[in-house]
Amino acid sequence: MYMYVLPYMASLVAKKKANKLYYYLVESARVEGKPRSTHPIYLGTADKVAALVQQGSAPLPLSGTSCQLGLPGALWLAAKESGVFDLLQSIWPPPRSGPSTAHYLLLAAFHRICDPGPKTEVADWYHGTILQSLWQFPAERFTSQAFWDCFDQIQLSPLTTTATVPSAEDELDWAQLGLLALWKSKQMVSPRLLSYDSTNFYTFVASTNQRNQLAQRGHNKQGRDNLRQVGLAYVLDGRFGLSLCHHVYPGNMADTEEFAIALPRLLHFLDENQIPRDSVTLVFDKGPAALHNTLALEESGLGWISALPWNQAPPEFRATPLEKFQALSAQQPGVLAFAQKLLVHGRERLCVMKYSASFLSEQLQSLTTSLAKVTQSLRRLSQDLKKPDLSAERKVDPHQNWTLALRPVLGGADSL
Repeated sequence: MYMYVLPYMASLVAKKKANKLYYYLVESARVEGKPRSTHPIYLGTADKVAALVQQGSAPLPLSGTSCQLGLPGALWLAAKESGVFDLLQSIWPPPRSGPSTAHYLLLAAFHRICDPGPKTEVADWYHGTILQSLWQFPAERFTSQAFWDCFDQIQLSPLTTTATVPSAEDELDWAQLGLLALWKSKQMVSPRLLSYDSTNFYTFVASTNQRNQLAQRGHNKQGRDNLRQVGLAYVLDGRFGLSLCHHVYPGNMADTEEFAIALPRLLHFLDENQIPRDSVTLVFDKGPAALHNTLALEESGLGWISALPWNQAPPEFRATPLEKFQALSAQQPGVLAFAQKLLVHGRERLCVMKYSASFLSEQLQSLTTSLAKVTQSLRRLSQDLKKPDLSAERKVDPHQNWTLALRPVLGGADSL
């Protein structure tokens, strides 16, 4: 259990005016390292204060303010207690006054967790949280331009699709290595199980912007293939869910290509922090499944579990009858599994096929919904086909080689 003390305290302060004492409730806090009096509240004379105490009443407030306390405060406490803030401060030393790079990085992360939105909204959100009282920085220091100026000072390695080892010039790689070492020292990393995955985020970078080589068009997991996107690969601890390392890559790179870059980076992080490779089991989905990645995993010394694309499994294995499946534990009702050693990617490997009744129900529901939509479309198409034929061809000019054709609108799209 932790008790966190806010960096300010309230006290009664008497001010003498015209040979008469008037009392104020004043909060004392350190502003940029120096003690200052903040938020004075006028109470009145000594007689008035005594009367309020005796009556057990207080003046009705004319206004009030509210702030978000729970989640922002918990995130800041976690950053302090885990050592994340101190580590970031060691990489990017704080300036003489004002917020440091560590403040900007943490505030960007806190805002994304609590109330995701653009950087133009961060200052107003920060003003309405407990963070302003804890940090004692005015909200005007966290404008969108301030974030741009701060992040522009972070040293990064040049963008490349072949860099498999973290660069010594990349300060974000230093931070990742430092965080992994810090969490390992606090026994917050479970070396038994690590999870690898990749995702992408669409952006609104203009198509005419040729300076940005990171945002590229590709298959977007949110269905926005028309927008340029950025890819992100990451490795999570299987027990605590902490992000151990990540890699940002161009949005048009396939999962199999990115895994060939991410794997050597992960091995470098493990070796630098003296985590034995044979103590780690890496789990990932079917995206990186490819022969060259399988060979790289065998040479790495890691244990690994991978999902296999359905079309890469042998046909006889896919045709296994459900009667051969065995039920799993009572904690997974309706889940059956069948295991068999098969030749996959040049070697005999243990393959497990799983059947889930709940997942089957979801698939059937999705299929039923799709069939209903298709049936409605076919019904509308049938009605359109029964209408009188509207097609007609008319030559506009005998000296020109073109014909204008008018046909009915079918399926909701115009065809000429």
